[in-house]
Amino acid sequence: MKPQFNLKNNNTIETNYSLGLLPQRNEKDLWYQETSCRSNLSKYDLNSENRRNLRKTEYFSYKVYDKDTLKYSPKLQKTINQWLKELKWNFPISSVKTVFNNHIFNQFYFWYDRQCNLAAVSVCYRSPEISHIAYVFYDPKYARQDLPIRLVLQVIIDSHQQNLKYCYLGRFSYYKRNMPGFENFDNNSWSTYNKSTQNST
Repeated sequence: MKPQFNLKNNNTIETNYSLGLLPQRNEKDLWYQETSCRSNLSKYDLNSENRRNLRKTEYFSYKVYDKDTLKYSPKLQKTINQWLKELKWNFPISSVKTVFNNHIFNQFYFWYDRQCNLAAVSVCYRSPEISHIAYVFYDPKYARQDLPIRLVLQVIIDSHQQNLKYCYLGRFSYYKRNMPGFENFDNNSWSTYNKSTQNST
């Protein structure tokens, strides 16, 4: 699929996600199409790898904030900015401000370690039918551990418990294939990921 950017239409947010579109981070009214994947929650079933991840990250706790209760503070911005620098991610702090304050995203997960230190933040969208975990920011010391996967898995679990239809996972990435009910958008439709087909292309 050839990537397309700066797409604008009159569709609902839910319709755009169903068409394989993803929101661009710097403008809430613009979308792009590159790769997309999701968890079909009607096929929800935790596998052994999912359960292993939950066991290995059970000492983390989290709290969910809606947009109207979240306080985007200078301290939070400084922490995320430091994480981004250490991780060497190309994510300007101006974009961080946008996704927290002036975008479609309306739900935020704050994760804490045993000492109640902030360990990670997930930026999400939620409606009565779907969710989307769009961006994750985390302490670099967890970069090669299990927490980053738990961030995604927990949103899927919560979405299933809230009886949503789909949890969108953003662009395709191989580690996401193990998520419950995994589907990817290919040839203008959603389908169960076919490893053999993907490897042959």
